[in-house]
Amino acid sequence: MDEGQYDGKVDVWSLGITCIELAERKPPLFNMNAMSALYHIAQNESPVLQSNHWSDYFRNFVASCLQKIPQDRPTSELLLKVV
Repeated sequence: MDEGQYDGKVDVWSLGITCIELAERKPPLFNMNAMSALYHIAQNESPVLQSNHWSDYFRNFVASCLQKIPQDRPTSELLLKVV
């Protein structure tokens, strides 16, 4: 997060993480402790769905929620229009 600022883009990130957790029945990086997972996410690519059996639509939805740059993430209003 940038300088402690919070807006709806953080909630969109959380939605993407929640989608992965619900789809795969475990959160991304579940095998790491919390601090290691935070560092890993900050230094590497965003988490992705591990299984290939999900539709391209769902995979793209999750990927759009998990854009590293908050301004690149869709708004919650836009997400509601596409689901």
